[in-house]
Amino acid sequence: MYNELNLEAKNYLLKELNNIFPKKYTDEKLLERCYKELDLLYEKDLLFIIEYLYKFKKEHKDIKYYFRGMINNLLILYILDISVVNPLEYNLPYELFTDKTITVDVTNNSDLQLVSYLDKQNDKFKVVCGFFIKDEREDINYLLDKHYLLLPCGFIDEYMLLRFNDLNLLQTINDYREYKNTYMTIRIDNKSYNKNKKISLDNIFYNQIEREVSKILKPKNINDYIKTKSIVHGVDVWNNNQDILFKNKKINLNNLIATREDILEYLLNHQIERSTALEITIFISLGKRKKNPDKWAEYVKVMKKYKCEKTYIDIFSKILFIFGRGQAVSECLYVLDKDNYDI
Repeated sequence: MYNELNLEAKNYLLKELNNIFPKKYTDEKLLERCYKELDLLYEKDLLFIIEYLYKFKKEHKDIKYYFRGMINNLLILYILDISVVNPLEYNLPYELFTDKTITVDVTNNSDLQLVSYLDKQNDKFKVVCGFFIKDEREDINYLLDKHYLLLPCGFIDEYMLLRFNDLNLLQTINDYREYKNTYMTIRIDNKSYNKNKKISLDNIFYNQIEREVSKILKPKNINDYIKTKSIVHGVDVWNNNQDILFKNKKINLNNLIATREDILEYLLNHQIERSTALEITIFISLGKRKKNPDKWAEYVKVMKKYKCEKTYIDIFSKILFIFGRGQAVSECLYVLDKDNYDI
């Protein structure tokens, strides 16, 4: 079913892209990039969701989408006026896009409106809320919340029981993770409007860890804020790694590694071939070193061959997970928005 939907979406968005692109850009290389991004989304079965987000945005021009994850690296979303993030401005390569689902925050209290819109787009699937069993870890509960499942109607009729929740939306009765091989997900949340809040980059840090690290790094411009926002969301990127190096003045805010893009740029600056640099970056960003030490040893040889400093090889070796720059850009633009939406 999703193959058919994605093929229809590809044909539709290709026409829209070819119509809109010449009005914004003249560089044919950028158009080729967009074609490759369309193919990426198609391969991941996400393209039909992008089509629906695009159509919903055309009908509701007052809303804005703020995406989370590496999907912010896709230029086509910016050209189609779906995303507020311009990947060209922040050097976000599409090749780092690895998302398996779409997570988007909608402004102007349009989240449930969007859910209802998606549900009406095709009679072959139903959009339902994903009930889940609470965990002791608050961060896990937060990540699992607001997941909407795109379920084939035949599966619902035969296997799954649903109920209406407090918002009068259909919701799974069992923990939706039990059916993980059956559904697609899109995580939709709302960003509330607040006209009275002062527009400031300082508003980007809204938890204690972010504020503590910002006091150490002392960011001054948007690029500093993007790095500071990103580094605390990685695993063993700041703590037990670069925090010590920064304290000992062996690195500074300009050259610390806070995002996947920082890793890639470092490797490219050392003249490592792009495809190899991308391969190493993805390997590091997903913390695969412990699971595949032989591959890591191979990459270390490559980095040493191209004279990468031991300090940075050590930094890379400790990383278990690292944030994408695009999400931090999206969050920074959110608090700087001219209409000023309140985190």
